[in-house]
Amino acid sequence: MIKMEKTCGSIKCDVLCDGKVIGEMDGVIITQWFLKNNYRYTGTFSRFTTKNPELSRSGITVDIKFRNSKMMAKQASIDWIRGPSKNGTFLAKNIEYDEAEESI
Repeated sequence: MIKMEKTCGSIKCDVLCDGKVIGEMDGVIITQWFLKNNYRYTGTFSRFTTKNPELSRSGITVDIKFRNSKMMAKQASIDWIRGPSKNGTFLAKNIEYDEAEESI
């Protein structure tokens, strides 16, 4: 049984690798699917810019922090990025609620 449960998005997201911000994504949309008794998180983005151009490639694993909410897509693997426009897709391991910002 495949069931789409939730979809959320953000105009701007921070991209983290090993806990450090390496760039940002524009136009991020993530969908939560229920597939074979497991949750699956797939997403798209319209632009991925980094401070280091070598990190702007498919195959890397990053965390995506949504700026408009306290959500974070953990261990998001970038599936593919299209050439000059830098749009593409990713598959996240899970979604977490960032409680650290509540104490600020």
